[in-house]
Amino acid sequence: MDQLKSKTLQGLMYLGFGKGLGRLISFVNTLLLARLLSPKDYGLMSIVMVVVGFIGFFNEIGLGSAIKQRLDITKEQLNGAFALALLISIPLYLALYAVSPQISAFYEQDITAVLRFIALTFIIGAVATVPDALMARDMRFKIYGGIDFCMILIQCVVTLVLAWLGYQVWALAWGFVAAQVFKTSCIFYFSNWRPTRLGNLGAATDLMKFGATVTYSRLTWYFYNNAKTLIIGKVLNPQLLGVYSMASTLATLPSTHITSMVIQIASPLFSKLQLDLPRLDNAMRRLTSGIALIAFPVMAGMALTATELVPVLLGPNWIEAVFPLQILCVLGLFKSVDPLITQAFISIGKAHVTARYTTLCAVVIPVSVYVGAITGGLVGVAIGMAVSYPLSSIYLFRSAQVHLDFSMRRYLRALQTPIEGCVWMASIVLGYHYLSVRAGFDLPLWLLISKTVVGGLSYLLFLVYIRRSGLNDCYEVLRELGVSAKKLDRWPFNRAMPPA
Repeated sequence: MDQLKSKTLQGLMYLGFGKGLGRLISFVNTLLLARLLSPKDYGLMSIVMVVVGFIGFFNEIGLGSAIKQRLDITKEQLNGAFALALLISIPLYLALYAVSPQISAFYEQDITAVLRFIALTFIIGAVATVPDALMARDMRFKIYGGIDFCMILIQCVVTLVLAWLGYQVWALAWGFVAAQVFKTSCIFYFSNWRPTRLGNLGAATDLMKFGATVTYSRLTWYFYNNAKTLIIGKVLNPQLLGVYSMASTLATLPSTHITSMVIQIASPLFSKLQLDLPRLDNAMRRLTSGIALIAFPVMAGMALTATELVPVLLGPNWIEAVFPLQILCVLGLFKSVDPLITQAFISIGKAHVTARYTTLCAVVIPVSVYVGAITGGLVGVAIGMAVSYPLSSIYLFRSAQVHLDFSMRRYLRALQTPIEGCVWMASIVLGYHYLSVRAGFDLPLWLLISKTVVGGLSYLLFLVYIRRSGLNDCYEVLRELGVSAKKLDRWPFNRAMPPA
């Protein structure tokens, strides 16, 4: 078995278990918080996190990505990167501390203290820049999986307890900071790397050149992904922003978890394959297919059950989130797979291509969100994003054909099975919904549970009996992970085995 392939698959297994269990706990925690906190609390926290997150991208100016991308790196460069990250984080914190009152005044909300508190994560995160990159470079995903699970658990417990005690938006703030402190402490401890001297800034200069381009790409990516929060918060109000944030949280929960997990593994994998573009393209397509097989039916299912899911799980205060949730779930089908392409550009040293794409998105998407907000409120925002994001992706695919061993036909073939499965599932669920309502079985809780079961079974049976290629891929991955053929000689995997 190819050692790199085996290490990648094992990484997916460890990260998938840790992140999957953690996200399940996080999802339950979100539902409980929706009963304890108001949409305004979520809206205020969304504004704070966008501002802090945007400035936080300057924290390490892409040094972590540069360390992962390099085939060879020296101790002097690592020491220099560590010192540079610390030297940048402190002025960033002081700058945000100084301008927090002005940001508060702009939004006419008292968020100065929360901004200053969460900004402490600049310094906390800078400490982990180099050890985090080295752990990812060495593909130590078993440790990553454990850290991620414990971090999510700590954040959920702290947030839930404080929300129950009436701390409102501060419950979200304390939970976030506590999780970041834990994550940084664990990564620094388990990385087995310590700076030998706080200096050598000159040695990090070469890393900064690559890192600056990556940082620019991430800044523009972050801007077009989060500009909607700033626009909604200003054009509309924190109440509607909280509703949109909750819809966005639910819509991105499956795709964010799965895609971020795969990207975490793809970054070092693609870097190791940067001199072999055909193998890189094959790895990218396999990972894309894997993401889609899991994420597509979940997002399609959430869109199909949104009218029941929101009132049942969140309560009547969040009913305005139904339509944005449906639109964002459909949009998530695009957003869950294309980050692999941008990561491939970075891994082969062509971060400038990603920078051009994110620049295009940073112009087109915020404009569409602003126009949608002033003309149609939350509905207009959701429609504006659903139109502008897929159109912007055309440039990304064209660039991939030029710079990578990329074929749009092969790429679509990798997505064929999950797309067909979702179409099949949607037709079954919509038909079932119509018949249930006609028969008088229209209670929201009943419809939510029954539509979820019908949708899940219809998708699974589609893979097993109609389009077996997806099941065949799952079978091959499990075999490569070391699961014996004897253990897999049962339904549904015996359907994936080639005939004797």
